Amino acid sequence: MSELEKIEKIAQGIMAGYYGEKQKCGTEYQKWTYAVLQADKIYKGDYIVNKETNDYGYDYVQQILQS
Repeated sequence: MSELEKIEKIAQGIMAGYYGEKQKCGTEYQKWTYAVLQADKIYKGDYIVNKETNDYGYDYVQQILQS
């Protein structure tokens, strides 16, 4: 899986509400952009999904990063 595919997959998890913060207002494009920006930071390690507070989200992200 390429870097962009991984970021997109992580963003899909944010949009689904698995982890991160979904933007509550704005157009769908703005919400998606916000999710992609968070996903990029998760991918680069700037943001971390905490295993202790969100076990499912942590496992989801780790599967994507290791693929």
